[in-house]
Amino acid sequence: MRDPTTLSSDELIALIADARWFAAKGRTLENAEVVGVPVEDGLFALAIVEVRFAAGTHEHYLVALGGEDEPAEVFERAEVATRIAALAGVPAEGARVRPLGVEQSNSSVVLDELHVLKLYRRLEAGPNPELELLRALAARRFGNAPRLEGALETEGPPLETALAAVTALVPSLGGGWELTLDSFSDDPSWLPDRAWRLGEVTAALHSALAANDSDSAFAPEEPSGESLGLLAAAIDEEIASTFASLPEDDALGAVAHRAEDLRDLVQELAAAGAAGLAIRTHGDYHLGQVLWTPAGDWVVIDFEGEPARSLPERRRKRSPLRDLAGMTRSFAYAADASVLQNAVEPPEGWLERCRGTFIDGYLSAADERFLPPSRSGFDRLLALFELEKLVYELRYEARNRPGWASIPVVGLLRLLETTP
Repeated sequence: MRDPTTLSSDELIALIADARWFAAKGRTLENAEVVGVPVEDGLFALAIVEVRFAAGTHEHYLVALGGEDEPAEVFERAEVATRIAALAGVPAEGARVRPLGVEQSNSSVVLDELHVLKLYRRLEAGPNPELELLRALAARRFGNAPRLEGALETEGPPLETALAAVTALVPSLGGGWELTLDSFSDDPSWLPDRAWRLGEVTAALHSALAANDSDSAFAPEEPSGESLGLLAAAIDEEIASTFASLPEDDALGAVAHRAEDLRDLVQELAAAGAAGLAIRTHGDYHLGQVLWTPAGDWVVIDFEGEPARSLPERRRKRSPLRDLAGMTRSFAYAADASVLQNAVEPPEGWLERCRGTFIDGYLSAADERFLPPSRSGFDRLLALFELEKLVYELRYEARNRPGWASIPVVGLLRLLETTP
């Protein structure tokens, strides 16, 4: 196998730039260089590639390299995946390997329908949030998350970071997103009937993540007096920059002139009062991050947090209501996506039933220390986090999927009309 450190910048950029997991598409790449080879065993090498941009910044990516003359990405080859699993502590020689096929920011394969091997692609120095959370949940015997079976980590140089993880494969009937979309055609009560349990599982997840008072990375914290003000300022700034860059589009017309109304709403919602303790949370919670099992329960997956956020941001303690807002917005997305993709309208009141049942299920099992002291304070803080999500959605859809921009537009207008 060719020495990875001899690969040219052009060869590395050709390997990385069009990869599904490359997070910097659209940015101008200046050059790339292999800056570390934490694993090399003759069959393949795990190489850390530093990609530098015209703006003077850089990012690190993990590539599984093979090939004699022409470098190739070889992670999904059975002999490579099983070897990486073994290095992570899970013997898998001769295992059948199939791509998981649903991820974007990392790469995963299934081994013998027993294990899931995930290769972390974008690397940052420091504790891996997913490994941290899975270990914390296992210590509390939380049964609604995959069991961590092994991990491959490196102390550097150039980075002390996680390279790969192996979890037990969760038997499932499918992900929450796909099952919900399918249900609109024949059983639209499918998600509303299961939303209470999803709320209970979410509350149990938060309680398990906050259970270790002796670990500074997980112990609940009293937020500063300025925390809501800082959050409001960040959302206000996002509204200003998003609306200033909105393209001329008929789908955006209904909300394009409402920036000041939204900024006023932010200030009103941020005056909700005490927010409750801040804890470690899932960080990227939506229907695509939960599975429905044959046993009739929810399992939560993918604990890395939002891929676009830095590692310190993904490890930050926050109000658990931010997770709730991610899920309630996912309900709305599923309802609107059903219309856009399949021309199938959810029944009247479907969204309200899902949202209300999910929240009631959560409140039935939640630790009150993490919540605002009153129901009105809870509703206002949840609306603030939903507004934060909606502004992000508007920016993303206007830039990347204009045909979907109507989803956050409708959500923003609904929030303006229904928030007291």
